[in-house]
Amino acid sequence: MRRSSKIANISSASLAGFGFNTVYAIIDKWSLQEFCWSAWLAALFFSWSCVVVGLVRVILNIRHLKQELKSKFSFLEKISDPVFVIVLFLAAIITAWIIYNLYCYLFGFYGLFLSVFAKMQPYSLFGPDGFINSDFFTPVTYLLVRFWPMIVGVLVSNLDIFSKAAPRRLMLLPFQSGEIVRIHVMIVIMPFLCLLAWAIFRQGYQPITIIALMGIFYFFAPPNRLRYN
Repeated sequence: MRRSSKIANISSASLAGFGFNTVYAIIDKWSLQEFCWSAWLAALFFSWSCVVVGLVRVILNIRHLKQELKSKFSFLEKISDPVFVIVLFLAAIITAWIIYNLYCYLFGFYGLFLSVFAKMQPYSLFGPDGFINSDFFTPVTYLLVRFWPMIVGVLVSNLDIFSKAAPRRLMLLPFQSGEIVRIHVMIVIMPFLCLLAWAIFRQGYQPITIIALMGIFYFFAPPNRLRYN
């Protein structure tokens, strides 16, 4: 019963995010390229949020973590509590910083990929020669102003994960929850969806394709997405 309730809650949140972003994308007349970059932005901010929330929760529970580690490794009892807490605090900060930079590097790679297969204006930021020559945060800032609803939708749909995932695992959860996989899948199948939608709807193929891709972004995930405790 508990597992079914968890699935229902996540499905409701995902449905809310899907509906909110789909309506916004249609009203704002997003192109397919704009949708791809908005999904990239949302997944990036979800990953960053996992790092920040995970770090905060680790720090808030650092005394419990201290007792847990000392109970498992008796030799740690020789270290005084103040020193141990400081070491754990610094270790948490360093770990979060490393993972944060890992996500920046990873999404930078996907950004290069999108700049070739989903290039859009301004090409100085989102073209093949633009993204690779731009600093990482300039295009991110541009996208943030333009596509902030995608970030809101994704974060709201994952509130349950932020609050219930184990703090130490939360920082790496984007790999397990499918955010990285979803971007790759969407890029691969987008040409086929476009072709199918064009064959059926002709000039109206872009909104239909965006709705289909939005569904993949919100509802596609490996089975272990829900096993985050």
